[in-house]
Amino acid sequence: VVAGQICVGPDGKIADRHKGKLGGAVTPEAGAEAARFCAINLFSQAKAALGNLDRITACLRLGGFIAATPDFTALPGIMNGASDLMVAVLGDAGKHARTTVGVPVLPLDCAVEVEGLFEIA
Repeated sequence: VVAGQICVGPDGKIADRHKGKLGGAVTPEAGAEAARFCAINLFSQAKAALGNLDRITACLRLGGFIAATPDFTALPGIMNGASDLMVAVLGDAGKHARTTVGVPVLPLDCAVEVEGLFEIA
């Protein structure tokens, strides 16, 4: 299990386009990009714990939290940013179960947070 990762970029900061709420200041495209950064950060934490990513045999589940206005309902499309990266990196082993939940606020005003459950050898 890798605890929730926020959409911090390679510079260690959250880009302004990834701050706020979907349906508000954050566009769907920026939201999907933020979810992708969360997935990259999941891999980064897994690598730190395992030494390398070769031990990951499957992504079993992702849980996504999307900061959104009450009327924003396109949450699954935002999580595709993370899900698509899992499949791109792991192939069929990246196909997973998923939960996506809209929330009123996330840490540091980030738009997306994603947690993951991986099978390891």
